[in-house]
Amino acid sequence: MTAQPVLKTDLVQTQLVKPCLVGNDLNDELNRESSQELNKDLSKELKKSTQSKFSKAAARYNTHANVQKRAASDLFALMKPGFNKNKVCVDLGAGPLVNTHTLQSMFASVIAMDLSLNMLQSSNLTTPKICADMDNLPLQANSVDVIYSNFAVQWSANFSALIQSLYSILKPGGQAYISTVVEGSLNEIKTAFAALDSNSHINTFNSELYINQSVQNAGFTINSAKKRIYTDEYITPLKAIASIKAIGATTQNHTNTRQGLLTKSALQKVCSAYPLINNKACVSYHVVLLSLQKH
Repeated sequence: MTAQPVLKTDLVQTQLVKPCLVGNDLNDELNRESSQELNKDLSKELKKSTQSKFSKAAARYNTHANVQKRAASDLFALMKPGFNKNKVCVDLGAGPLVNTHTLQSMFASVIAMDLSLNMLQSSNLTTPKICADMDNLPLQANSVDVIYSNFAVQWSANFSALIQSLYSILKPGGQAYISTVVEGSLNEIKTAFAALDSNSHINTFNSELYINQSVQNAGFTINSAKKRIYTDEYITPLKAIASIKAIGATTQNHTNTRQGLLTKSALQKVCSAYPLINNKACVSYHVVLLSLQKH
């Protein structure tokens, strides 16, 4: 069977990366086989772990992704009205396609791309879908008009290389709108776990300076770069800690991690050390919002 017509051969380099093209007409067997081939191509255990955890979180993602929704709204605000309706847009790290519908109202074609097949399949929205690794994009150079990516590129194994790749696939004059989590995020959880041991229990995020330098080195013009701090509040520390698992964001991108499950006493110790504000357990995300343009 073939994918939807919008996935033209000048967009998808099937000879380099064999993506899973998920359409309404594709059967479960094809999805399983393509997903297995994708897993073989992922060279790092981190990628497999990230894919697994986001896939498991697919069913409950929309319920818990409050910060992501606020970031998406601010990212859309950076996009100037009056886009050419004939343009092709890639929703990179589309997840369960929560932003794809809005993008469809702005562009003639929107391709949803995500590492998690379950995330893509959790939406009934009719649009071309590609299950692929952002660090090995199956798109040719100068083939895309707009890239939209909300709360996704922090999972890249090499942000600098990813940004160079995004610059390459954009057409001259193309635009990228990106939000990414940066250093300083999840500090409340980091503080709580410090009472337990010296191991790291959260991801290491890139600094704002590194993000800006990588973007400039890739050749982008920065039309806008804004930093926001988004905060979620929970009635207990346990719910705050559980919140990052509910969106699949527990993959740790470093080796200094604690192995195994927490005992009940260890978890109680962590919760007791959780910093409270007005008797609320907060989880904060430091996020950079970027509006970029290719020369």
